[in-house]
Order: sequence, then C-alpha cells, then structure tokens
Amino acid sequence: MKKIIKWGFIGLGNASLNLANEFKNIENASLAAISSKTDKKRQFFKDNFEISEKYIYSEYEKIINNTDIDIIYIALPNSMHKEYCIKALSQKKNILVEKPITTSLKNFQDIKTSIKDNNLILEEGIAYKFHPFYKTILNLIKDINKSKIISIKCSFGNDAIGGKKLFGIRLKKINKDKRLFNKYLEGGAILDGGIYPISIITDIIYLIYSNLDLEPKIISCKKNKISNGIDINSELILNLNDINIEVKTSLTKKLQNNLEIVTSDEKVIFENIFNINKDTFIVYKKNSIEKKIKCNDNKTSYFYEIKSLSDMINNIHEWKKIRNESILKKNYSLKLLSSWLEN
Repeated sequence: MKKIIKWGFIGLGNASLNLANEFKNIENASLAAISSKTDKKRQFFKDNFEISEKYIYSEYEKIINNTDIDIIYIALPNSMHKEYCIKALSQKKNILVEKPITTSLKNFQDIKTSIKDNNLILEEGIAYKFHPFYKTILNLIKDINKSKIISIKCSFGNDAIGGKKLFGIRLKKINKDKRLFNKYLEGGAILDGGIYPISIITDIIYLIYSNLDLEPKIISCKKNKISNGIDINSELILNLNDINIEVKTSLTKKLQNNLEIVTSDEKVIFENIFNINKDTFIVYKKNSIEKKIKCNDNKTSYFYEIKSLSDMINNIHEWKKIRNESILKKNYSLKLLSSWLEN
C-alpha cells in the first residue's frame, strides 16, 4: 500500500486555498500542517480542513522542521521563495513552490546548489502542466511542422484591481501594499502572470529544437508601470530562427489566456490553456477546415498537481527520469523572464 504523503503549507492565501480544496478527492495525500503569520487564516484552515492543533504554526521554520511532513508547499510572496526553498531543502523536504520559482537566475542557481546532491523533488506551482490534457496539447505541438511556423502568440492577464469604472475610468486605486503591486515583495505583472506564457514558450522551444541553448532576439518590450516601478501591463516580442514570438501579461485587464501557433497553412489555437478544465479546448484551423478537441476531464489542474507530486514521492524513480529536463526548463524560463524584466 502506498504511503499517504503529508503536505505542509507555508502561506495561506488564495493559491493555498485552491490546493487545499482538492485533498478531499485524493487518496494518496493529506493536508497535515499549516503555517501563517495571520491568526484568522490559521483558524479558517483549521476549521475547514480539519488540521490538528499540534500541526498549526505561526512560524514558518517550525513546519519545515517537522519530521512528519513529506513535502512543503511554499505560497509566500515572490521575494521569499529563495529563502524558504533553501531552508526546506536543508531539512530534506520535497518542495512545491508557487510560481515563479524565484525571481532571478542567480537565486535559482543558489537553490539548485542546495538540491544538487539529493533526490528531493523541486517543482514550480504552474498547475496546468500537471493536467493530463496538457500532454495532448504538447503532442499536438510536437506534430506541427516546425519549418512552417510563422508566429507564436501567448497571453495571460486578469484584473487584479477590481472596482467599478465610470466612463472607462477606474474609481478604485491600486493598493501598493498588496502583494501584486508591492515593490519589496517583488510583485508585478511579469513575475505574477508573465511566467505562464513564458513557461509554455519554453516547452514549445524544447519540443521544436530539442535543446535550450538557443537564445531568442528581443525585438521590442513595452511596459506600463505605476509610480513605485511595478509593471502592471507588459508585452514582449522575440524572434527565434525567424519565428516571431509574442507574449503579453496584465494585472489590470483580462487577456485571452490562449496560445496561438500560426504556420504557413494552418492556425492552432489552445483556448483557456492556463486553467485546464472541461471548458478547455483546442481549435484547428487549416484552410477552410475547423476541428475542435475538447477536454472532458472534470478534475482540476490542482488535483493533478497534488496527486502527481505525491505519486513521485512514493516512487522517486519517476522524478529522477524528469529531474534534469525539469530543472533545465526552469532555468530557461527564468532566463527569458529575467530578460523581460530587465528590458
């Protein structure tokens, strides 16, 4: 019988809530421990997810040091990812860390150094990648004739400000203390949402060229920033071997959240790709023919995220098979993300 994998959460925001709601549907994992600086959040999780009092902490280090916990989910602000990844790894904990895994290549190098000599799992909370339907998407991309690809477009954006608008003018002001708009917590559209299109562009480049040594040329980079320097909307255009790559992200408006690949004789659109569910589908448009493939799976990406990582902890050989490729892709994504931030 497989071991029940015990999860510990550090940080109890919306991302943690999305994951926590799925444990009732999973047989090989349990949400065993939580840690938050906020009394109200700790109480909410205790009441709603039946967390034992002895596994509820106000100090993050205590949950990391708990020898009963198999994997730590780090859902803290971006500025804290590196510190707590290294602390968890030092205590031989497997890790799922919210996206982005960290905010610079140097920080990621420090994390990689900590994981180098062990078999601990280190994964990034890009949930859609764990959904089985994503394999269908990747297989389709793999079959596209790479010599015919003209352009790739991908976007992810939502309105994180909220509030009403009057004659197109937003009445609610941006709260610069909020995580997404806080300079010191390393918020911003690129780090929060830009990692989604960047992560799938990385997968596409790997599928097309079978290596990640290629560096796209930056054609243009547009950003809208608020007074503290935080980007709230951004667009990056790259060129790689004559393929135009366009990525967009926003914290002020909902974008299409799609992937579009155009070749000389077809267009393939992946709708709602970053929140794979029963409403996600692929649209082929070739000449006058249109074909759709729909995802009929009612389970969420968060379900598969927990289940997949728990399965791998029970069978570490599965992680070893993908470890090098996984780390290589994270490194490449961070390289693209850093270029976007710096331009």
